[in-house]
Amino acid sequence: MESMSEQQRYRIQQEEFVSNHGGSSPLEILLLMLPNILAISLTHFVLLKYGRKLPRNIQTFVEFVLNVVPCVLCCTILSEYTIPVSMVMLTASVLFSQNIHLAPKTIRTERSTKRIPFLTHFRALTNIITAICILGVDFRVFPRKFAKTEVYGYSLMDTGVGLFVMANALVAPEARDFLDIPRTNLMRRFSENARVCIRGSAPLLVLGFGRFLAVEYSGYQKHVSEYGVHWNFFVTLAFVKIFTSTISSAISSKFAGLTGLWIIGMHEYALSTNGLKEWVLGNTPRVDFVSANREGLVSVPGYVGLYLIGIAVGRVVHMTFNSARRHALVTRFKVHGVEFVCSKFHLILVSKLLIMACMSWGVTFFCDSRFGVSRRLTNAGYCFWIVALSTTVLDGLLLVDIQMDIVRQIVGGKKRSSRSESKRVTFEDGDSEGEVVRITPEIFEAVNYNGLVFFLLANLVTGVVNMSMRTLYVEGLQALQVIIAYIATVIGVSVILYRRKIQVKL
Repeated sequence: MESMSEQQRYRIQQEEFVSNHGGSSPLEILLLMLPNILAISLTHFVLLKYGRKLPRNIQTFVEFVLNVVPCVLCCTILSEYTIPVSMVMLTASVLFSQNIHLAPKTIRTERSTKRIPFLTHFRALTNIITAICILGVDFRVFPRKFAKTEVYGYSLMDTGVGLFVMANALVAPEARDFLDIPRTNLMRRFSENARVCIRGSAPLLVLGFGRFLAVEYSGYQKHVSEYGVHWNFFVTLAFVKIFTSTISSAISSKFAGLTGLWIIGMHEYALSTNGLKEWVLGNTPRVDFVSANREGLVSVPGYVGLYLIGIAVGRVVHMTFNSARRHALVTRFKVHGVEFVCSKFHLILVSKLLIMACMSWGVTFFCDSRFGVSRRLTNAGYCFWIVALSTTVLDGLLLVDIQMDIVRQIVGGKKRSSRSESKRVTFEDGDSEGEVVRITPEIFEAVNYNGLVFFLLANLVTGVVNMSMRTLYVEGLQALQVIIAYIATVIGVSVILYRRKIQVKL
């Protein structure tokens, strides 16, 4: 009885440790993303310079050290030094981009036309940062300002489910559907979508129910105000999938943005009337299923609206890239006597994302002053904050892609001009055999290949770690070692599945 009592006391301490936090600032969270963006550029140039001398497994290890370890450090002990870390990475990228010696043999070009590098980077970073946070928050080395806010505010962990919804929307079939097909036979489309939706959401509901049972019967700590008593991340994804599939049966994806704005507006109106907001955020007893899971139920419309806006942003990205592939409109520059080209469509996309980001930040701050920003409510302020953060990070990742492309052209141009014979080195976005300089890190490809499995595995390993040690009492250095070992394990399994082409459909 005494040991059981001690276990219960520790569980209460854990729940208090992750509760009642006020968050940080949107600027601080944005600056936290900056080293992760620059790390992609640094990784590329390091492997461009030395990659051909390294075995594939060593290259993957270098990718982990340069992309994931800094992410862990910036989320923990270096959280106050993100600007100096960014400056170091930027300086290192510039240094490694100098005097790059490319392989002297011709390599076959196999650039993927299906994947857009900066979208791949965005989706992978979303998964990796979320995975780091769900375990890191249980250690004292993880700053409390990054833990989920209790009522209103901005925090790193508040972005998790929002960015996950946004990342999925950017590559959804609706975001790549540009055919203006007459939308006839509504009932047939609805029945087909319903069948697909049930097949796709059922595994998520099963995972959600399984997670509830695992938490309930293992004595694992539970932050009730996060989603509710029975609700969780997987159930939210399932309901978002159900509602967005239903909506896509009735409207064209080209109206997704307007539909999302309308849903978010109506959601905010509903929250502001009849005391709904006060009921969700208050201490009303949780006496039935609805009241017990009020956070999860009320937040669904906000995530549906966010998903539809994500589809609209994805359409802008995919339409611009499709135009770039169809029309060879380029801008030519000369650097050190070497001519290189940059697609005008890519520069146009940078401007489009910048405009969307500025507008979203403006709406976010307006909503914050009027309604507040609340993850628990998934209100208008929260939705536009996620859109603003997403478009800003996407713009940064796109600029890094353009920069890497320019450097590759300059280096390749110098190489060709220094040899009498024609030599060409190619760059690939995807998996390949042979001596190829990768555009996208393999660990990013692997994480995206089984995105939901990666997140599920991260949750399982997080549970194992919490059940095997008392994380509140683990000191800083040991905590860092545990977090790095944990994320290395999850990514390692993802890489193995990716290399064996084992894709688990959930």
